[in-house]
Amino acid sequence: MPTFEQAKYCPNCKKNVSADKNDRCKICGGKIERGAWSTRFRIIENGIEKQKRLSGFKTKREANDAYAEFITTYKQTPAKKNISFFELYNEYETFLKSRTKPSTHYDFKSKTEGHILPYFKNYTVEKITPKDILNWQQSLDKYSYNYKCHLRNCLSSMLRYADKYHNIPNQLTKVDGFRNLEAKKEMAIWTPTQFESVMEHVDDIIYKTFFHALYYTGCRKGEMLATTWEDWDLKNNTLNINKSISKKVTGASWMLTTPKNASSIRKIKVPEFLSQMIKSLHEWSKENKISGNFVFNGEKPLPETSICRILKNAAKAAEVSEIRIHDFRHSHASLLISEGASIVAVAKRLGHSNIEQTLNTYAHMMPNEEDTIIKILGKKSSK
Repeated sequence: MPTFEQAKYCPNCKKNVSADKNDRCKICGGKIERGAWSTRFRIIENGIEKQKRLSGFKTKREANDAYAEFITTYKQTPAKKNISFFELYNEYETFLKSRTKPSTHYDFKSKTEGHILPYFKNYTVEKITPKDILNWQQSLDKYSYNYKCHLRNCLSSMLRYADKYHNIPNQLTKVDGFRNLEAKKEMAIWTPTQFESVMEHVDDIIYKTFFHALYYTGCRKGEMLATTWEDWDLKNNTLNINKSISKKVTGASWMLTTPKNASSIRKIKVPEFLSQMIKSLHEWSKENKISGNFVFNGEKPLPETSICRILKNAAKAAEVSEIRIHDFRHSHASLLISEGASIVAVAKRLGHSNIEQTLNTYAHMMPNEEDTIIKILGKKSSK
């Protein structure tokens, strides 16, 4: 749809300006003079969406008539014929690589090449029908609801790109998404007692300190692996989180990247005992001549396989149900909430981009406060 606007000229400022509701210049406060009308709208040229502007009209009606005449005579560039799905994938994959983090690109590439490209590789994009997409979705029945949704999002992003840049209608918009028929899984966490019980069976000082740091800060695994000695202020018991290690990269075993989002860059307080553990690890590293600046393993981050193996063996020895490393983050949030920390404070500490994310994940852990509410309301009637 077109938008229309009338130029507002300020004689004092001698230029077009923004005006308030009283037709006064927002810069100098002087009376503005209204000028010609213009209209802006979107068109597609050579498969690329662009903004078009028509201007110089005495009235809004003239601008609208000019827009209508333009649309009547203008022919958008036709869709590219016979573009194969494989061509689209290569084009979009290059486009995505230049605009996203390496881990996002890696995840898209892995999922698409594993579950989407093999199915649609012999199709031309413009001939993909809603029924074809439905059949593809039904072929994914053995996977979890969340994983199927991730795959659908990958396909959706490609078809939106084809719609926007090749003028090929996106047929996925006509296909119903997956229904979640899975029973909701209970969040796996360790209480402090369970955690400490498992840690009694971890002897390596690097891994023992790493696990404690994750459990008592709530950091993401990549954030903790990326910490350097300078990030830990042991005097003031704070940790500066400003980078992350990504293992999902093409052509390398790991890469140092920015955190997940802007809110993930944060400084948090840490307990005194954890600062002491980091200090002891630092002294041990110097004594054993561990080179490099990463707190956990020196020149390169701890290997994923070793982290999982050591944790699994320790949990088995302690006779405690095994949880994932990411569940340390959930355990930390659960600990804070159970001790009365506000959901806002928990969201800030975890580096969530918004409080809704925290509420959606941890609201079920919050105590039932109905009794407290009734007590508050009951005070009025007792007076």
